[in-house]
Amino acid sequence: MKESNSTPAVTPPAASSVPTVPSTKRPVKRILCFVLLGFCLLFGWYFARGTWAASKMDDPMTPEQGVIAKLVLSDDGHREIRTAVVIPVSIEQAWRILSDYDEWEKMFKTVRQKQRTEPLEGNRRHVVSDVMTPMGMITLDFIVTHEELPGGGYLAWWDAPTRELPINKGEIRITPNGANQTLFVYTVRKKYQQYPEFLVNNMLLRHQPDIVGTLRQRMIEAANEQ
Repeated sequence: MKESNSTPAVTPPAASSVPTVPSTKRPVKRILCFVLLGFCLLFGWYFARGTWAASKMDDPMTPEQGVIAKLVLSDDGHREIRTAVVIPVSIEQAWRILSDYDEWEKMFKTVRQKQRTEPLEGNRRHVVSDVMTPMGMITLDFIVTHEELPGGGYLAWWDAPTRELPINKGEIRITPNGANQTLFVYTVRKKYQQYPEFLVNNMLLRHQPDIVGTLRQRMIEAANEQ
């Protein structure tokens, strides 16, 4: 009998037996897409917060409601930050304290040093102060004008542009809010030379409530000292 010289056929391993390495490209791309989407949503919210302005603001009615700040449209169509709080002191006490410029360094957290203040004609006051802003320290040389409001209350306003801050307008309005209570409203409009408006407005929305809260506390303390 003849022996066969044929070599037995080799059967290749089944495809299922070959180990596969999972690709990491797709999960990484998916994570990056989620991160980018989250960033875009966050930036969109931040931009809208600093640009969308309400036509009016509902002021607090009681001291317990705390400080309320909002971006609103002024009567002439400009965006400004309006911050309001009810302070449990009479309108006379509030104005006496607010118009005492020796108190400003205690009341306003932004005032680092009041360099000079002097009375001028026509219920005006010349003030020079070093002021801390969200974008750094600046020196303001400005005139504050006082007005008595019809029906009770007072208004103090100023327009103090600088090279870094070409638009720097503000006013403080206090009006009676029942017995021994005062509605305090602090409104500012600022435009920096090198920062976009939406960024500045967001900074102010974050800082103004803290400033007004400190002022409220100091006004209560000063009223109790009298």
